[in-house]
Amino acid sequence: MGQSTRESATELRAIAALVVLGEGAPQLVGACTLVTNGKQTIAFSSADLLREAGEPLAIALTFDGKQTLPVASWTMSRSPRMGIIDLRDTFPTGKQLDVQPLALGSVSASVETRGAPSAMVGVQPGEGNVVWSRRVVPCHVDSFDGGGMSDDVLTRVASPDGALDIDAEVDGAALFSWMPADPVLGRPPETVLVALSCKYDDRTFKPRELPPIAELFGLADLGRALPIHVKEPVGTNELGQVAGEIKDEPSASFDIDMDSDD
Repeated sequence: MGQSTRESATELRAIAALVVLGEGAPQLVGACTLVTNGKQTIAFSSADLLREAGEPLAIALTFDGKQTLPVASWTMSRSPRMGIIDLRDTFPTGKQLDVQPLALGSVSASVETRGAPSAMVGVQPGEGNVVWSRRVVPCHVDSFDGGGMSDDVLTRVASPDGALDIDAEVDGAALFSWMPADPVLGRPPETVLVALSCKYDDRTFKPRELPPIAELFGLADLGRALPIHVKEPVGTNELGQVAGEIKDEPSASFDIDMDSDD
């Protein structure tokens, strides 16, 4: 799959610029990713970026910086590297925006690319009237035993395909994979959101010619941050693995509970 095909995928519109508002022009913090389940939308990014960012935080809806959506608050997920962002207002619809939230059904249940073409997608400074633009960094994903209490603990890292991307800003970016069709399961080709990308400082593990520039973290906590609340119990909405991806379940209403472990 060519680079132009990846860059044109509509799913990449979920990547937005996280900015700090002030008297002058908004200042770029880094990338964030918007995910929706029905009427409820949240965002996520690197917890390190969010901790170091100033206030007030906002998400740029257009890359000219003229339309932004305020951030109400953010909280740590169960993964120590991910921050989940609560939006102050409902995500607008019916407008010409550069950003569009990705449905929860396109989020992977695990950090598994199955060898499919993959890329980290972040945000970089733009040119002219475009204050920011997305940057697509094609990459390879490798894993190794990262230690811990369980033998199943793996550290997953991403190495860029090209030397020009070795210094790309990937903290807070998102990893997408372009999954081929699966005739056995009757699944068409899919563009799937797989992981959060955070800066990889420990470059002792080098599985390829170019060193890894990002560590990857799973997105299971998004299912807990987008719970379903209806009059009758409908079971859990936590992310469950179904052929590697998530099935999006419709619901009448959605309320976010950022402090709940349920």
